[in-house]
Amino acid sequence: MKTLFALLACLFLISPLASGCSGEETPQASSADEIISGFKDNLKVVVDTGEGGSGLDLLRSQYELLQQQAPEKAKAVEQDFQKLMTTSKPDERKSAATKIMNAL
Repeated sequence: MKTLFALLACLFLISPLASGCSGEETPQASSADEIISGFKDNLKVVVDTGEGGSGLDLLRSQYELLQQQAPEKAKAVEQDFQKLMTTSKPDERKSAATKIMNAL
């Protein structure tokens, strides 16, 4: 009887793991809101510092994600984003980044 009970207890404990219920969450694709939030956080750095350079590469990749997840929002800020990417003046970068943040 004890053997049967031990066998059933083991089976009960092992079956969720065997069926794929490990308790770990499956990775989810970022939602548009999460992408916008991250984009705004990085734009805030540009607004505060006016810096360009390699920091703009991260913004470019986030903008590409925004185009996939929320194309209407990406289209709305496209002109200011292009200005942000091409201008060499810190004040113009700050202005463009502020406009993008306000539009999102």
